[in-house]
Amino acid sequence: MVWASNPEAVLMNKLEFTIHCPVCYMTKINRSLLVNYQGVDHYFCSTQCLERFKSHPHLFVGDPQHGKSPKQKDQVVLKKRRIRFCEAISDPLKAELEASLQMLMGVEAIVFEGEDLYVTYDLIQVSLEDIEKAIEKAAVGFRKGVLDQVKRGLIHYSEECELDNLAHLTKDGGCH
Repeated sequence: MVWASNPEAVLMNKLEFTIHCPVCYMTKINRSLLVNYQGVDHYFCSTQCLERFKSHPHLFVGDPQHGKSPKQKDQVVLKKRRIRFCEAISDPLKAELEASLQMLMGVEAIVFEGEDLYVTYDLIQVSLEDIEKAIEKAAVGFRKGVLDQVKRGLIHYSEECELDNLAHLTKDGGCH
């Protein structure tokens, strides 16, 4: 048998390909979260990553004409945003918000100061809009309307523009 006499071939036969989430690179994926993009099946670890991929696939998958995507180049776009509440955040609400935000891929840091919440995150993995949805969901049981004071439409728009610019792949990595 050729395989037995060729140790390199035996080693190659034992190698397994690891499936990872293209958004966060986690290897613990959910096989029911699947998207076929450009003829390739992509599996995801969470619905957050699946939705992120669907909205901006070129951030995560390159192509032969333009090369690697920003994520494949290990590009990180860190943002730090202050979210101001109408009053100081109670300790139980802080705990709920922190637990909710830590579940989001791409959230790097969470700091509370009085009525302000500072969130540092990777825009490629998560947007301010995603963060606000998580806050709203966590805060709904504490105070009705607590997020009515948060006005972020312009930032949402600017982040979407920045993501669209990142998603337009160029061969040399420069502006398009």
